[in-house]
Amino acid sequence: MSTNTEIIIAATLAIAAACSLQFTGDRIVGLVTFLRGARSRLEPRRLLPWWLRLPLPLALPLAARLGPLLPSPARAGVQHALRRAGIDEEISPQQFLAVCVVLGSAAAVIVTILAPPSIALPLWSLSVLLPWIWLRDAARERAAEVLRELPVYIDMLTLALEAGGALSVALRVATERSPDTVLRRAFLRVQGDLRAGRTRAEALTALGERLDVPSMRPLVAALVQADASGGSFVAVLRAQADQRLEERFARAEKLAMEAPVKMLLPLVMCIFPCTFIVLAVPVLGRFLNAS
Repeated sequence: MSTNTEIIIAATLAIAAACSLQFTGDRIVGLVTFLRGARSRLEPRRLLPWWLRLPLPLALPLAARLGPLLPSPARAGVQHALRRAGIDEEISPQQFLAVCVVLGSAAAVIVTILAPPSIALPLWSLSVLLPWIWLRDAARERAAEVLRELPVYIDMLTLALEAGGALSVALRVATERSPDTVLRRAFLRVQGDLRAGRTRAEALTALGERLDVPSMRPLVAALVQADASGGSFVAVLRAQADQRLEERFARAEKLAMEAPVKMLLPLVMCIFPCTFIVLAVPVLGRFLNAS
């Protein structure tokens, strides 16, 4: 069998193996997604990751002692960070700080026993900063999800209001016909506030404070002003929908322009060397066989 035939057979087998792995991976991902969806329909969604829930029982006694000692500015800052990440209802500021202390203490013991002294301090610092890094990333992902889903929700609210429904009816229609997202949970809270007796202005202001996303501030301000002046919610929502769509398209264009720059390092470090190896190995093999 010639060298070219061997190369063609090997490439064909590699492509078939990659396709089978991709197919198997897609099926596994689909099964996991289905199981998560089934579980989420049976129990309330937990936004706090497991590695923060695990040390929480150990951190509760420390949180009880830490609460009275925590200054008000520090408590407000941590509460603001938790609210931006959407987990302020699952964990309090003193509990989050206590969890950080527990994780740092456990990491210090493990690193001292297992790790060499030269890397013990960096590993311990990383374990202490890990909850805060996750908190920052969760807030960014939440803001990006709100920016992506907001035009759709505004359109649904506008259609429901144009059909003759009130704002509470429009909120119920939008939440009943949408998946479980950050905005759906936020609008469900607004409905709960309205049923609890809060005014629409108070419920909308609380919505803006909970989400704390730049794209929500003008929407909430416009709705509160329209409610106070007796204006039309439909006109306000239609104008806000156009603005949010323009913002989403601008963000997509920005990410598209940043993509070539972000792809440069993987191309130079990974793809180009592999391409050169694939092209040079057969030529080098023929050269060695000929010599």
